[in-house]
Amino acid sequence: MINNIWILIGKKLSGNATAEELLELEELLRENGIADMYSLSLLEEIWKNQYQEKLADNNLEKKWDAFEAKLDAAEKNEIAATEQESQHNTASKGRIVKFFKLSIWVAASILLVILWFAKGRQVENSGTNVIVAPKNGISKVQLPDGTKVWLNSGSKLVYNADYGKEFRKVSLLGEGFFDVVKDAYHPFILTTSTISIRVLGTQFNVRAYNKDKTSETSLVRGRIELTVLKNPEKKIILKASEKLTINNKEQDSSRRVTQRPTDEEVPLIALGRIHKAKKDTLPSEALWMENKLAFDAESFENLAEQMERRYNVFIVFKNEETKKLRFTGRFQNEPIDRALKALQASAYFHFKTDNNKIVIY
Repeated sequence: MINNIWILIGKKLSGNATAEELLELEELLRENGIADMYSLSLLEEIWKNQYQEKLADNNLEKKWDAFEAKLDAAEKNEIAATEQESQHNTASKGRIVKFFKLSIWVAASILLVILWFAKGRQVENSGTNVIVAPKNGISKVQLPDGTKVWLNSGSKLVYNADYGKEFRKVSLLGEGFFDVVKDAYHPFILTTSTISIRVLGTQFNVRAYNKDKTSETSLVRGRIELTVLKNPEKKIILKASEKLTINNKEQDSSRRVTQRPTDEEVPLIALGRIHKAKKDTLPSEALWMENKLAFDAESFENLAEQMERRYNVFIVFKNEETKKLRFTGRFQNEPIDRALKALQASAYFHFKTDNNKIVIY
């Protein structure tokens, strides 16, 4: 149990803990009464001190052997104390021995986790940090400057060891929500496969999965400067509550930016507004952070891409017209069959399932 706690604390501080692991850490601390004796911040500080001190020492294996010897001694002392307690009914001595054993287990667990992290962080020490969100899960990361990032299912965030020295550069594959700490001297620069975003301090959501037909940037607060990599000489300034949708497919670069596309063909760049219901704390474009799939006048083709990630299925369309159907709504706990039947209530289509493959026709 204690080993698991220190492993989870180590993963939390390194930014590699999943949402499920963070919840598991809270439950372990609460269930075993540790949270009543020690705050999480104190345990994190202990971990940091032990990590810095022990990682600099090259004789970790020898120290582990020494800890094992102490554990054996603690076990013998506990047996002796138990016998003495039964004879003299001195409960306080038993508690002292148990506390002594717990302390040694804590120190030993820290050392064990340090050995594990020293091996697991070799790639990170080479200059590159990579955080990957689990499939069907969400990860929260805090960058060295305090910037907070939420990563959606299967998304990957990468940043180098020189983050914050001159620029705060990160790259994203997938979807992420960014709450960027303001720093006028160190601009925050986010790059995906299609765009580059430069900010000083703001909140925005980016969806940039490689296989998706479109990429989307939604600005919640502040201002951002956005550059489309296909047309790097042109800068686009987004203001609060605006969003920019970019067609990932190759198109004629001479096509102009449009605010209201009149045909079914998605333009290279389309400027629109984010949607936020009164009862929601986040716009629809970021409600995935609350484990909701929200969509506002979304084409069936784009919605299907999001449903594939959410439900771990593969969706195939049998005709092009069905792809162009548009839907507005949200799902939270509905299984895939019920979600599709809900869509059928507002548009005419059929579907059939075969294991994890769904055919729309």
